[in-house]
Amino acid sequence: MSAALSVFVFQCAATDMHALTLYRSGNNIASGDCPERWFYRGRLLLTRQSLGTLPIDADTAMSLLQQDGVYMVRISSGIIILRL
Repeated sequence: MSAALSVFVFQCAATDMHALTLYRSGNNIASGDCPERWFYRGRLLLTRQSLGTLPIDADTAMSLLQQDGVYMVRISSGIIILRL
């Protein structure tokens, strides 16, 4: 059994736009998606259980992360991420 990949969560300034990416640097997040600046929020694992802690469709997020390396989503409620 292989170890799960890390998913890094970024937030666009004080907006509800978030980017989940497989790259800690976040350099695969399109800068045009955030007119201000992306801020690092924390790290999750690329598992249904870990991504399920966010108010998103974990299966869709996992699929798009594996396909594109990034998943963009609006999360209107505040999220809390424990740093691993």
